[in-house]
Amino acid sequence: MIRIEQQGLHQSLLTALEARMETIISVVKKVEWIDPLFFYAAGKRLGFTERFYWSDTTQRVTIAGVGTAFTIADSSKQRFQNIRAVWDKYLQNMIVHRSSYEFGTGPLLFGGFAFDPLKPRTPLWAEYDDGVMWIPSHMVTLKDGEVWLTTNYVVHTTENVVDLQEKMEEMERKLLQQSKHPLVDTGLSFVWEEEVKPQEWIQSIPIVQEEMNVRDVSKVVLAREMRLRAKNHIDSAAVLQALRIGQPDCYIFALDYKGSCFLGATPERLIRKEADVFTSMCLAGSIGRGRTEQEDHANEEALLQDEKNRTEHAYVVDMIRGVMNALCDEVQIPYEPGLMKTKHLIHLHTPVQGKGDTHLLEMVERLHPTPALGGTPRDEALALIREHEELDRGFYGAPIGWLDYEGNGEFAVGLRSGLIKGADVSLFAGCGIVSESDPSLEYEETKMKFKPMLTALGGYKL
Repeated sequence: MIRIEQQGLHQSLLTALEARMETIISVVKKVEWIDPLFFYAAGKRLGFTERFYWSDTTQRVTIAGVGTAFTIADSSKQRFQNIRAVWDKYLQNMIVHRSSYEFGTGPLLFGGFAFDPLKPRTPLWAEYDDGVMWIPSHMVTLKDGEVWLTTNYVVHTTENVVDLQEKMEEMERKLLQQSKHPLVDTGLSFVWEEEVKPQEWIQSIPIVQEEMNVRDVSKVVLAREMRLRAKNHIDSAAVLQALRIGQPDCYIFALDYKGSCFLGATPERLIRKEADVFTSMCLAGSIGRGRTEQEDHANEEALLQDEKNRTEHAYVVDMIRGVMNALCDEVQIPYEPGLMKTKHLIHLHTPVQGKGDTHLLEMVERLHPTPALGGTPRDEALALIREHEELDRGFYGAPIGWLDYEGNGEFAVGLRSGLIKGADVSLFAGCGIVSESDPSLEYEETKMKFKPMLTALGGYKL
């Protein structure tokens, strides 16, 4: 079981060693204000190859982690259950050294899952398993203007307490000192950019529509890729800085793992759990922002009245309502959708809330993918995606987020995103295909969805 210690760090380490088995010790302390993004950048300067960054849509909670205390990776069909089982096992032998609990502090798993484990991996996503989550060695949490530093360490029975304590505290000092340095804007210059087979993608839409009619499929989401190459390696911290300035109403995330970095600014929450309260959303159906306030208002009204978009949105509402009703005791969903605005797009939006004691990873598994990302019926839509979509989505359109030792956490959907590998970056965008879809209009919609990442990379435009 988890032990909560309020004694000194030295005594906590002794307690861990006396357990005579591998033990995770987590030390949480309040520190002076620092920018979590500077902490993320400091991790690279100090040689950490695995990092993550996360901020929610209100910027109430921002978390950055560097290094790995341990990693759980799984590419089986039972990836959600297996990762949960390993995490639960570690929780049975864990010591948390803190004075009080704060949401998003202490030992915390961060990572994500591939969109479809049945789709063969390509070299693009070779570094990522179908499910990978890790507990960082060092992490900062900024919540409501206050900052906590969490240090996690797997203690082995043969270690020396004094040496271990000195090692942990020395790295803390280095990270906090390095986190005082602001980012250096080196700028980005690109050698080339290309859309990957755009005409073939457009031509695949009527073929998929014919298959949908034959198989009685109501909606299929098709995604495509754009590639760019810079003159020099791309600094993910600089891209994150641009995203949080340009997309402040989105989740800003990054998974820097084994030399690749998946990052983006997504408006879509999959599920959040705090105590016994689950919060989700239905986000499907979109239109571009207007150039003036009048145009914006006209687009809002057009979206609310558009039968195609309302139908797509209803698919998502029905699916999420079914999952929430099955796993929660109380569920609240408005009858009519509202609107969510981001910098470039307006979306149909319906908030969802429920109460229950379901494990967060079970909820993630049941919800992914919603009809907004896969289609409906789910299995038939995924089969069509495997057959007709050339793109290896990897973590695009899939759950990205975190889970703490109290069972709380939050997962978003990895949209408006890209994968950085050195000087190369792949961007991803998709749209929902129904029987009435016009291929040329769907193509234009994906162009709009590339804009957040293109802008963050330096203003490239299609």
